[in-house]
Amino acid sequence: MQLQDDPILRLHAEFCRTLGHPKRLKIMALVNQGRMSVGEIAKAIDTPLPTVSQHLRVLRNRHLVVSEKEGQTVFYRPSDPRILEACTLMRQVLVDGLRERGDLARRVADAETAASDE
Repeated sequence: MQLQDDPILRLHAEFCRTLGHPKRLKIMALVNQGRMSVGEIAKAIDTPLPTVSQHLRVLRNRHLVVSEKEGQTVFYRPSDPRILEACTLMRQVLVDGLRERGDLARRVADAETAASDE
């Protein structure tokens, strides 16, 4: 890996910044389960439609999701399934680090386990 002023490093940083919002991570996790419309996403994450549309626009502009129009409805899906795999790996590293740090980690890990059982 070249460590000088490499353009891919800038792109990588922008990519990570795009995923740096919890709502966008939720949206990515949802659309990874199957394509969804803006309305379906808004309802699933209990967020106003304009806010979801704004997040989807950012994700689309960064090529993290693609849209498909059917009639009046626009559906979204990940542009590449490896995006969620990368997010999942980062989350696992985070949770493992929290586990090593004690009680807070136990509470977060328990919540994580409960959420994955649903």
